[in-house]
Amino acid sequence: MKMIKATVLSVIFALMLSGTALAADDAPLKGIKLGFGFDRGFGIVGALGKLKGFIGNDGVSVDYIFKRDALNVEVKAPVHWYVGAGGFGDWDGDLGVRLPVGIDVGFAKRLDGYAEIIPRFRFNNNTDFGLDFGMGVRYLF
Repeated sequence: MKMIKATVLSVIFALMLSGTALAADDAPLKGIKLGFGFDRGFGIVGALGKLKGFIGNDGVSVDYIFKRDALNVEVKAPVHWYVGAGGFGDWDGDLGVRLPVGIDVGFAKRLDGYAEIIPRFRFNNNTDFGLDFGMGVRYLF
């Protein structure tokens, strides 16, 4: 169990480091975002460029947002849709891959909210497909 947690945290850290150089050049949103939300339980969400991470009371997740574009809707706030790919690890030892599909809305200066539907595949401890939901609010530093 401790080995799985250490492995998951090491992978998350490595993904964050590898995304830092990428985020500096071609990320649609530059800077660091931090906030709170619900994904792997209730917890803290962060974003750096095209990487989005979450650590909560049920586990951790990291996603790479590979497609993000503006939605043409009649609101005065910027609205974007996105698709990503990533992985998750729960504190009880479950590991899996996921494909978040969501929207984010910049509803105030330096604040945005997001909601996503996340198809996932757990590949150890009760292998199964499932559908998760995530949402949160972030502050852009």
